[in-house]
Amino acid sequence: MKKLLVLMLACVILVSSCGSTSSIPAGNINNYGYFLVDGNDIYYTQVVLTDFSYFGNIYKYNTSTKKEILVAETEVDYPNEMNAYMTLHNGELYFLPNFLNDSIKESSPNIYKVKPDGANVTPEPLFEEEISCTFMQIEGGLIYYYDDVDDALYSIKPNGTNKKLICKAPMSSISISGGVAYFADYELLRSVSLKGGDPVDIYDFLEDDDDDDYFGLYLQHITADGNYIYYSDDDYSRIGRIKKDGTGNEILYEVGEKSPEYLNFFNVSGDMIYIVAENYGPNEDFAILAVSTKGGEAKVLVSDSENFGDILPVSIWGNTIYFCGMPIYETIMDSDYVWFTVLKGGGRPSAFKPFNVYDESYDEDEWDWDDDYDWDDWDDDDE
Repeated sequence: MKKLLVLMLACVILVSSCGSTSSIPAGNINNYGYFLVDGNDIYYTQVVLTDFSYFGNIYKYNTSTKKEILVAETEVDYPNEMNAYMTLHNGELYFLPNFLNDSIKESSPNIYKVKPDGANVTPEPLFEEEISCTFMQIEGGLIYYYDDVDDALYSIKPNGTNKKLICKAPMSSISISGGVAYFADYELLRSVSLKGGDPVDIYDFLEDDDDDDYFGLYLQHITADGNYIYYSDDDYSRIGRIKKDGTGNEILYEVGEKSPEYLNFFNVSGDMIYIVAENYGPNEDFAILAVSTKGGEAKVLVSDSENFGDILPVSIWGNTIYFCGMPIYETIMDSDYVWFTVLKGGGRPSAFKPFNVYDESYDEDEWDWDDDYDWDDWDDDDE
């Protein structure tokens, strides 16, 4: 009887584990989910060249065993295409393939899934026909995705059945929280229940009756975190937040009137906002800034003096920020991207892995590859 109870308990644990979805901070999803951390496993994209074809491979690196395996292989057209919105669900890895389509149109022709054990690295498409997917998130056992050709948000089961329309509306940025999809529709911040229905207007950013000096904005990116919706404008000059009920709008960081600075991306973690700034500082290069929601001066985490030349959206896991930079950028195809890490508290960035391992322009001795990263700095409680 005891053995039977133990077996039954083991089955329950296995079902619970296999039926789970990886917990991903909202800010990482809205930074395109290029980097995924699940316990000791790290998933990331590397572009390789095989028989004159580019492949955007996904690798899984275990920080405990220091071993790495290939889990997915997809052919790409350009050497800077990454696999986005990576999510683990029911023991399978779901992702949008080839998301950076020559850095002009950010979309994928399908949703792919693959078992991340390395046994079969050819992912399976969810749809028989191509779509144009710009967003994907798994919530409550369902996949929510946006098709920018249909201008529609859909839900579908992970096995590709029971597709349902949630809402038809222009959505330049989407963030799901608490059973609600919040989205940017030009100057409007709107929401819709994941059960479907008509969208609700939360706030019009071209109007502010309480502030005569207020000048309007159009929304670029949004992230729902806690009681707030964080946002950036399409002038790349302001980052602010507003409560989910449409009150308490405030600007948290703003570029000076004569500054050439651009705020390309941001991520939220706790009381801090982490910003990727372009044309920053005396070198007018890329930098990563940390700004407290409680006020105060911005702290420079990655200085413009590092001369990265480019920094892509950042992912934050525990105490560590992961980002793709391009420290050697005098190449025609912009193919010198490298994965880097930097602690949220600051410090010198460490090279994690070359993004494009086929590129012969790299001098492997130029960067101290961080194979011995101090994972004691990891703090799961700090997410």
